Amino acid sequence: MQLIYILVFLGFFASALVSPVLSPMFLHPVEHGVLATGTSAAARAFLLGVAMSMMRFGEFVGSPVLGQISDRYGRKWVLAIAMAVTALGNAAIAWSIQADTVWVIIAGQFFIGFAGVLLVLAQAEIAHWSTGAEKTHRFGLIYMASSLAYVFAPVLGGHLADKKYLSFASYSLPFYAAAGICVLCVVLILWRFPNSCPVPSAGKRFEFGKGLREMTDALRIASFRSLLFVNFFLYLGIDFVFQFNPVYFVQQWEFTSSQVGWLMSYTSVSMVCTQWLLIKPIGKRWTPRIITSISAISLGLLLVLMITPSQWQWLCLLLPLIGSCMAIGTTNMSTLLSNTASVESQGRMLGVAHSVRVFGSALLCFGGGILAGLSPQYPILVGAIAAGVAGMLLIAGGRRNRVAAHSRA
Repeated sequence: MQLIYILVFLGFFASALVSPVLSPMFLHPVEHGVLATGTSAAARAFLLGVAMSMMRFGEFVGSPVLGQISDRYGRKWVLAIAMAVTALGNAAIAWSIQADTVWVIIAGQFFIGFAGVLLVLAQAEIAHWSTGAEKTHRFGLIYMASSLAYVFAPVLGGHLADKKYLSFASYSLPFYAAAGICVLCVVLILWRFPNSCPVPSAGKRFEFGKGLREMTDALRIASFRSLLFVNFFLYLGIDFVFQFNPVYFVQQWEFTSSQVGWLMSYTSVSMVCTQWLLIKPIGKRWTPRIITSISAISLGLLLVLMITPSQWQWLCLLLPLIGSCMAIGTTNMSTLLSNTASVESQGRMLGVAHSVRVFGSALLCFGGGILAGLSPQYPILVGAIAAGVAGMLLIAGGRRNRVAAHSRA
């Protein structure tokens, strides 16, 4: 299990290194040359939204396909190849920044998203060996490992891109560093990661179209379908925090990459503390459905509060609360989804859930770029509404389940 947590930490560390870079790279007209100096603010925000959405579209295409392959052929080789593709994608983006080639940045985002199944396969591996409260606890450790990466990496990545702190800094440097970390992950996977799934009989062949068919089959399962909608809206709110908080900081207060990195790391500290100290005791007292409902509604309210202050110092109070809600909500949402899937289909079903939610995120990242061109507050407001809807859907579903149980009794 320890290797899984290390891989999640390293994989998310690579992702977090570049997280504070994309927004200032597109939105600052003077500091970067990929976009022409005369490009309007609305056009910059639109192209940023396109770049972010392409990563989500890649995840939508890749998650069910790679999840299916992992269930059939084992997770070791799928993880190794996925991390290798991620390394190449980051290296390509780093080169394209130096070459002022925007389309390579966008294409690289797609391939990084396509190979972004580390969290899904880590959850599937945990679910294969865990049940009940222990599963929730181990899911919490996975999310704690990912959040811990975001404590350190955004600050480091932001400074690697900010010439005010380092004379050799550049926007491409964090992407090169991320590529190197992904290569390290490949080495660790090939060296130590076990093959947890048996190889299928020779008569069975993989079908690329089967991923979409299995997504349709999963949607026919009533309990899983209702949670998919909740998962979609919950992660919509969370993704808007991760994707558009940096955009909001840059547009509203003209933050640099290093300043964005500090605030992202500050948020992640609260997530790590929550996952370390609160997930297990809360999980023993309440059900995952109740916990996720309260977390989602609280997240929506906090996001509304975040876009109201005129001074950025208020973020120091709000961001830790937002991070705690996201940590509690994501962990318990994963448990709810995993509990509806059989042991042998964990990778496939969790991959379907991941793919459905990132498809919506892709569409709204694309739309979020347009909204950000109108006002920096609009994307955050959409995320707030989505999180509130997730909480209300869970509450309504819980009531329906109680009524149905009472009728059967």
